Amino acid sequence: MEHLWATVAVVLPAVAALEASLSTVDLAYNIRAGEIMLRTYDLVRTDVFSFTAAGLPWFDQQWAAQVLLAFVHGAGGWSLVAILRAGLVGAIYLFVYLSCRQADAGVRPSAWLTIASFLVGVGALSPRPQLIGMALFAVIVWTTASRHKHPARMWLVPALTIVWANTHGSFFLAPLFLSLVWFQDLHERRPAASATAKIAVLSLAATLINPYGLGVWHYVVSLSTNDVVTRFIQEWQPPTVRHFGGAVFLASAVGVAIVLVRRGKKTPWPALLTLGAFLIMGLFALRGIVWWSIVAPVIIAGLLPKAQGARQPDAPKRLNLAIAAVLVALGVSFLPVFRDHNPLTQNKPLLSDAPPGVTARLRAVLEPGDRMFAPQRWGSWFELALPRNPVAVDSRIEVIPESVWADYVTVSFGQEGWQQVLDRWDVSVVITHPEQQRYLIPRISADPGWTLQYEDTEGMIFIRS
Repeated sequence: MEHLWATVAVVLPAVAALEASLSTVDLAYNIRAGEIMLRTYDLVRTDVFSFTAAGLPWFDQQWAAQVLLAFVHGAGGWSLVAILRAGLVGAIYLFVYLSCRQADAGVRPSAWLTIASFLVGVGALSPRPQLIGMALFAVIVWTTASRHKHPARMWLVPALTIVWANTHGSFFLAPLFLSLVWFQDLHERRPAASATAKIAVLSLAATLINPYGLGVWHYVVSLSTNDVVTRFIQEWQPPTVRHFGGAVFLASAVGVAIVLVRRGKKTPWPALLTLGAFLIMGLFALRGIVWWSIVAPVIIAGLLPKAQGARQPDAPKRLNLAIAAVLVALGVSFLPVFRDHNPLTQNKPLLSDAPPGVTARLRAVLEPGDRMFAPQRWGSWFELALPRNPVAVDSRIEVIPESVWADYVTVSFGQEGWQQVLDRWDVSVVITHPEQQRYLIPRISADPGWTLQYEDTEGMIFIRS
């Protein structure tokens, strides 16, 4: 059973990642940017995807992740990207499990805490630069959890932080978390506290080793306080019980509170400070929940009764081996090469937010340079699939001017003046999504200036008459 619990805790998230579709909402434009950098050997510094922000500065802090994603996509297509996502997810929860074990929690409690971590953070496991940041953070948590037994591992943190500062804007968590770990060492009066402080300072300095220097910190602050981002993007809004991710997060917070109440005054203040800091991140925005899901299980593992020595593992039982084998076989059956033949996934496309019928028809009707008004959720996909035709908006909310977003809303909702916006933008083709443009569809359908060219269950294409 010991082997089975550990196997399930780590393999289950990776299997779930293989089963899930790849969302192109953020992924596609990141691959396109990476392809440009691989071709030009230079960073992308201005917007080259949209016609509404063309030439405006683009602070592309995630450049290293984009290069990696583009390289993987070029080497093995979407199938290899899916395998990369599953590998990153498996690595995240492997290190969560190992961190819980380093905190002296037993195998079964560590496995349950890891599974809980996965359930709380599952909403953030899309294939995008953040996933790489999550894997780096999980490794850093593991290095700190094992610092008393393996102090040399701590010197990995500054190096990991350099990678993180060129991968995703969440890099600030490295020096923040090291500072919280330092408080714990001070509280426990450990001789290694001074070394932890030095590594925290080095990690802070390591964030500056990037093409933009101190500018990455300004990027993080400006993005997290951008009013357009917090209004338009759901994951930047506070969690609520009406959203699955928010409900699970709030339930986990209640569960942690129950554990703390039962312990009374036995919980050391550094643990409370760490839990409080990451709880606030989750309460601030849905996208902050995942960091709580990685840290909280490890803190709770350290508060549980210690595992009783190193007991000899039982000989593997046939049932346990069978369960583990079924889980692994299920993961293999979800591999992209078998996906279309698996009854569990044959009707589930590998890519989501990538309308195949609409895309095929656009390839047939668009001329190079034709401008598209497309749903924001499809903007990223069209930038990769139709690189010769710029879109109005995409997932880079902070790059597109606020006035453009106001015009986008005017068109999407079919509000007064929507025709004038399309005329001013010199749009040749309008693509509608049944939800995002549900108010525009009846108005543009009745407008003599536009003709319905294509329609399927996923969307509609209108061209100028």
